[in-house]
Amino acid sequence: MQVKQRWRNATLVTPGGEIGQDLLIENGRFTGIVSRDTATGADWQDVDATGKLLFPGIIDLLQHGMDVYLYNDALPGCVSDNSTLLLSRGVTGFLPSISCLPPEDMEATLSRLAAETGTATGARAIGIHSEGPVFASPGAHNPRNLQKPSVELAERMLAASNGRLKAVTLAPELPGAEAFIKRLKQHGVSIHLGHSQAVPDDVARYVSWGIDAVTHMYNVMRQPEPGNMGLHVLSLTDALMAESGLALGLICDGIHVSPKLMQILAQLPVDRVFLETDANKYAGAEEMEFEFYPGQWVRSARGKAVVDRNGGLCGSSLTPDEAMRNYVQLVGADLVRTGHATSLVPARVLGMEKDIGSIEVGKLADFAVLDPKTLEIEATVVGGETLFRRAA
Repeated sequence: MQVKQRWRNATLVTPGGEIGQDLLIENGRFTGIVSRDTATGADWQDVDATGKLLFPGIIDLLQHGMDVYLYNDALPGCVSDNSTLLLSRGVTGFLPSISCLPPEDMEATLSRLAAETGTATGARAIGIHSEGPVFASPGAHNPRNLQKPSVELAERMLAASNGRLKAVTLAPELPGAEAFIKRLKQHGVSIHLGHSQAVPDDVARYVSWGIDAVTHMYNVMRQPEPGNMGLHVLSLTDALMAESGLALGLICDGIHVSPKLMQILAQLPVDRVFLETDANKYAGAEEMEFEFYPGQWVRSARGKAVVDRNGGLCGSSLTPDEAMRNYVQLVGADLVRTGHATSLVPARVLGMEKDIGSIEVGKLADFAVLDPKTLEIEATVVGGETLFRRAA
């Protein structure tokens, strides 16, 4: 049986603001936010968090790898090991993600990765994100592995992932995409527009089919030629921003997207932007070259983007806590807005905001303890259990 906990003397970062009150946890959930002088019984364990920030646990919806693992390989231990490693990054939930795999390998990989998600004992491995294979623009993915959308493809992906498929990124303008999307939506899969050549005026129709979010806003999105009369031509990114119900994913490394563009996004309502790392193998580790797919060699370097030998982008070396600090330091977002972007909006995208994503009474007690000056992660709590604590 879990001990009742009272976290004292911290500043809580909640959706409504930063508040100086104590946090009560019982049976793995937040049960109260109370004033400092509120009495609790002798059966409550006091946790001294004087001067610290309690920040909602970070949720990363797009992560192709971290440290020594690439999830495309679906090696034994890839999810469980990274679920433990990610605790030091303030992460309490993540979606191990695959890229466009060879059609003959995709289902077996989904099946192995689905089994791996069940082994996580650190951050919650919420499910799988399949970035592709239904793309109009491959970007850094292997163009040979693109597939056409169909109900049959959706059913094969769902069956292979054994109920663990939580998000799919696709180009909705491709023939057959509507039926593909609607079948996935029937099974609760979040649909993200990405790697698309969509005509901007068609975006509203695609959203009506069930698109929830946008994968890596501004990246692999064609920009129109200037108009003949000096008029600004509506772009795909303009049309995506105009859809008030769409959450916009952002790789917040200052490389994939200009800080000025990130500042524009940060002025949208707080429910519009979420941070996703698009991290690749060796993110958070030392500089290393590796083969992303046969013949495609890329280099990962801490604090930089992953690039191929021609300098083309191939995901990021970003860790989720670095993205959080960048949103504050590069973009100028306050901690409340940042908490929405790192945690609450991702939870909403997955339809899980009743249970995770913020420090609110009734939700699972998932949060990180931050140093108020550096925003470094000092501890991470999942379901009321402190699973990581930084060494003194």
